[in-house]
Amino acid sequence: MATAISSVVLLALYLLYDINQVTFVKGEQQADLQQNARIAMDRIVRELRLAGFDPQTPPVGCATAINSATATSVSFIADVTSDGTTEKIEYTNPPCIPNCAIDPPKIRREQWESLAGPTCSGSGSGGAQPFAERVTALTFTYYDGSNICLGGAATADCPAPPAAVPAGSLGNIRRISVTITTQDTQTGSKAQPFTLRAEVRPRNLGL
Repeated sequence: MATAISSVVLLALYLLYDINQVTFVKGEQQADLQQNARIAMDRIVRELRLAGFDPQTPPVGCATAINSATATSVSFIADVTSDGTTEKIEYTNPPCIPNCAIDPPKIRREQWESLAGPTCSGSGSGGAQPFAERVTALTFTYYDGSNICLGGAATADCPAPPAAVPAGSLGNIRRISVTITTQDTQTGSKAQPFTLRAEVRPRNLGL
């Protein structure tokens, strides 16, 4: 009888410990995901605000400060290092190759140190580097000075935009909406996504 009672008590204690442990790990994983998204968003927003800050004009002479603007990527010129040299920056969220189990989803950032011509063809890049892990979605939506949608990802105020802003409208971009979604498999539960949004108004566009 004593052995049976002891077994029941020990089982209950084990189950309580296991539940607490899973809850703790889930909390840690969720906090890590949120911190990952916030760090990524902070840098993207900070550098996008500098888009068009071109201390080398001339001779860089890019046609527009934002070189390309699609639903899942953006490239622009700015002196992001504050060294008097204009760089070209690109953020993308490419598909997992060959699959997300082998290559987890991530944001990639590429920086070119030397630029030339109206298309801002760049050199001096080390290639696109992983910037933030476990990012399942990075989207951009672009607006002009009157808050009219020019293209990018669909939003509540822009339900069916073109996937990319036409080349002739790149110079009209004045506001960029950025969304990051991170997600990871959590211990003992279904994966929980975390979404972060920010609105960016680059200071140097239209000057």
